[in-house]
Amino acid sequence: MRNEMEIKQYSVSKIMGLWALVAVPMFILRFGVMPVLAPVVDLHPGILYWLLMIVGMIWQFVLSVIVLKRELGDLSWQKLKTRLWLNHPLHPRSHRVYKLAYAFTVPIIMYAFFFESSGWFEFMSEAMIRLFPFMAPEDYTMIQNLVSPEFVGDWYLLGIALVSCIFNYVLGEELFFRGVLLPKMRGAFGNWDWAVNGILFGAYHLHKIAEMPLLVIGSLFYGFLNAKYRSFWPSVIIHGVEAIPLLLGVFIGILGLA
Repeated sequence: MRNEMEIKQYSVSKIMGLWALVAVPMFILRFGVMPVLAPVVDLHPGILYWLLMIVGMIWQFVLSVIVLKRELGDLSWQKLKTRLWLNHPLHPRSHRVYKLAYAFTVPIIMYAFFFESSGWFEFMSEAMIRLFPFMAPEDYTMIQNLVSPEFVGDWYLLGIALVSCIFNYVLGEELFFRGVLLPKMRGAFGNWDWAVNGILFGAYHLHKIAEMPLLVIGSLFYGFLNAKYRSFWPSVIIHGVEAIPLLLGVFIGILGLA
């Protein structure tokens, strides 16, 4: 039997309004705040940019808590577990725990890697930059540029990386898009809720606007298993694998192995 929280689905306007509340601040931080602070703040531009992006993701966590507090009244574990699907995947017919669904994250991870990391589809970003030159990413937006001799021994970078991972792959983007939004999108989008969620997630990357078409396609299936098996955790795995090369890169840079 569906519970009351599941019946009260979001409208399209509410979904888009909440989306704007996380997408617009990231755009402002990237194209408004960063150019103002970069010349006056005594920080490497790449570090400053990274910190600003973390601020944006922390805002997503804060907004998620505000929304959940207003919906649930109190943030008890049982209410959060039900609202956010904080359980193992459930079989759609038997509604029993179905841990095999975790294995289905592998093809989606491979799909996302193919579109976002293979380099075969860079023409999409290049086309966007040719059409809109202002979209061209600055060097400081490329986190790989932080693998540099000047950061050897700077272990504070590991702390930044860990905070970034927490709010990127669990408490920020994932909590908002797959925790707050996805369980409330079926009323507006039916069985395509997962696809619209993926499109919104890719389109939220206004701070990486040149890469947005590629991200929209690459992110399309992020919420598929979550919606099918009513669990928050599959997309955390799918999205969270990005933390592996990030943390490895930080270690390489700190240890001077590059």
